[in-house]
Amino acid sequence: MCAETVTCAKGKTYKLQGQHTLTDKKDVSEKTVPIESTKAIVFFVGGAGDKEKYYFSGPYENIKFAWQDFDVRAQPLVAEGKYTSQWLGYNEIRGKQDIQRHVLSLIPYKSCPVFIVGHSLGGWNSGHLTRKMTEWGYKVKLLITLDPVGEGALVWLGSDIYLDRPEPVSEDWINVRATPSRPDASDGVADFGEKWVITCGPSINANVDTNHANAPHLFSAKISGGKSASDLLFDSIMKEFS
Repeated sequence: MCAETVTCAKGKTYKLQGQHTLTDKKDVSEKTVPIESTKAIVFFVGGAGDKEKYYFSGPYENIKFAWQDFDVRAQPLVAEGKYTSQWLGYNEIRGKQDIQRHVLSLIPYKSCPVFIVGHSLGGWNSGHLTRKMTEWGYKVKLLITLDPVGEGALVWLGSDIYLDRPEPVSEDWINVRATPSRPDASDGVADFGEKWVITCGPSINANVDTNHANAPHLFSAKISGGKSASDLLFDSIMKEFS
């Protein structure tokens, strides 16, 4: 059956992929119910000084560039209404009210496949986000952490992050750590904040010779089987429509 649009009693409009019928034991008439179309949503979560100033530094928009590049790649899916994305700051996904406002309000239905890419402090808070979303019944398909930071007590005191170490819950997890041969100032900042040293959990745990601030390269560098985290994210999204 071809896709069509219907409006429910509350005025909300849904795009249908198809329909199937249900028959109640006491009601022999056929009941037609809508099936929600598959739609992927990706949240790109930046670290300190990414989306807004951090003390007197930034914004640097590190994860924004990775987000924009990926959205260009996903344009065919956007045109088909199968994909949407959002750029967030790490401080916009801490606490139930912020999560409801900035994340859950953008997800059309609980079974919608969700993908999360977090850099620096955004990686730390994204790890917590996956667990909370799963506990609330949402479907987190893939978490990608790019050189996550947050272990240090001092950075916790000055940043809107969770105190406890994250325990991510998602169907898959990729971690990419910056191990620069030529460190710069951003690596010093990351060391001050104390990187989240991940020894188990991710299906891929890779090192990339680049600086902490270079989120686009962490995202696009080849890390497994000739593919980057960006490639693997795209593959994961495409599986939803195969």
